Amino acid sequence: AMVAQRKFATVRADITADKSYDLQAVKRLANYLHKPAEKAEILATFKKQQDDNISMKNPVVANVAATIYLSEQNHGEALRCLHKSDYPENIALAIQILLKLDRLDLARKELKRLQTLDEDATITQLATAWVNIAQGGDKLQDAYYTFQELMDKFTATPLLLNGQATCYMMQGKFAEAEQLLQTAMEKNSNDAETLINLSVATQFTGKAPEVSARYVTQLREVVPDHPFLAELDAKEHEFNTVAAQLGSH
Repeated sequence: AMVAQRKFATVRADITADKSYDLQAVKRLANYLHKPAEKAEILATFKKQQDDNISMKNPVVANVAATIYLSEQNHGEALRCLHKSDYPENIALAIQILLKLDRLDLARKELKRLQTLDEDATITQLATAWVNIAQGGDKLQDAYYTFQELMDKFTATPLLLNGQATCYMMQGKFAEAEQLLQTAMEKNSNDAETLINLSVATQFTGKAPEVSARYVTQLREVVPDHPFLAELDAKEHEFNTVAAQLGSH
């Protein structure tokens, strides 16, 4: 929870050298996210742990390693960390990665495995909603209701609100999506997924371009190394290159 809240200094201070193997992995994740200069060393540590054929049997270590590889856009290594894990959170993370790779077929297989372990678990319900979003069509409504049921059971978190907003955007209902995302902003104004989705939704609701740009600027301030920004910068560079070439003719 502290890592998700970006309270990295607190995590590093609380997890001393005598803490468990699991917590040491979490500390490495905090260092990875907060200290760019240490990224190479942390990646090397996890690489060694992958190769020792023991460390990745610890579900927390495997999850943290996969999370870091995912941040590095190294989907293959992330999946290798999670391979054959029966830990529900690890299966759910594998589903997320497979969906990013547009491997809906494999994601559905992993979802069936997760449902076999515990069909009613919250993580299973979330993963089911993710797969339903990827399938689109009538499944979008199913996903929306799943997020709503989880909100009714627990509370409306940015994660769940973004899920519902995604369902709306995929149906072309950008005004409704923006309303949900504004609610998510009230709960956490620095949530990366909320900022990304708002930057997209506001482009379709008649807002001035500056509004979308403001959300991107805020994202750069709170999560400067977010993969979305790297991809956006690459696309802008490609566009500027082509524009310059066309302008020279």
